[in-house]
Amino acid sequence: MNFRWLHLLLLSFLTQFATGAECPHGELSQQFCDRDGDMMADAPTDPKQWLDPYTLVFGNTPKHSFVFSKGAQKALMAHIEKVTGKRVVFFPYQTNSAELEAMRSGMLHIAGMNTGSVPTAVNCAGFHLFAMTAYNDSTYGYTMQMITYPYSGITSIYDIRDQTVLFTNSSSNSGHKAPVALLKERFGMQDGIDYQSRFSGNHNNSIKKVVDKSYKAAFVASGFTQSALAQHMVPKDAFRIIYESDSFPTTGYGYSHRLKPALAKKIEKAFLTFVWRGEDQSEAKSFNKFGENRFIPADYKEKWKIIRDIDRANQITYDCR
Repeated sequence: MNFRWLHLLLLSFLTQFATGAECPHGELSQQFCDRDGDMMADAPTDPKQWLDPYTLVFGNTPKHSFVFSKGAQKALMAHIEKVTGKRVVFFPYQTNSAELEAMRSGMLHIAGMNTGSVPTAVNCAGFHLFAMTAYNDSTYGYTMQMITYPYSGITSIYDIRDQTVLFTNSSSNSGHKAPVALLKERFGMQDGIDYQSRFSGNHNNSIKKVVDKSYKAAFVASGFTQSALAQHMVPKDAFRIIYESDSFPTTGYGYSHRLKPALAKKIEKAFLTFVWRGEDQSEAKSFNKFGENRFIPADYKEKWKIIRDIDRANQITYDCR
């Protein structure tokens, strides 16, 4: 018997076994490791694979995320530059898929991901969530609302049977994934059978389409209905809220797991110490139109469990293709 061949075969097997044991994946794509059990990708163990760019790219999808005022955005970028010693540029992505692909390829370093897209970003793009926006008292969150216009004939969720329902986009939690799961699990209605679906592109479009009576019902995030009323985008009595959910976590902020760990820690510090004091620098102010004025730490494993549960109810998998 060729014992040398047997020895090499056994060594190969043990090496593969050890590698697998040292790199648990969980739900993550096979290219990522989760050794600390936080359900997010660890930084590469080889320092040669770390990203330490001269310029940090910070991006989000303004049409789908709870975004900053221009002044607050500029101040946040300046604060990140001060804390990290890096140059920071902002890039607005038109779609969630483009934002995810940019982070996956290493072209996007810091990002705000809308609530519903965070699990896909974590599992497929190595997005490391660390913060979310909150109010001054550290409360946070938004609700999913089903809205209609007055005298539409829609008085409860059951009334959308045989109707066309307006959603925002497929990756949105409150604008699509959560209501589809709710309608199926709690009300026994399935898309394409009990109701038909259409997509508006974003929350503001959905609100406007209901207000102008193009659609009888739409699902949107509470922050957008509140903002539409506060900014007089629509008349006060132009729509009614028929259903409202419990609260969900807000837009999640994080960085590429490939960033140099020391740099990643500085980015976390920059967000969690950021205070927007307005143009006159007199007192702390809200940095977006939803009234949020601070960042708080975000726990993906705990706070996004409800979002992962919604994905499972909708049979959404993170196949990362």
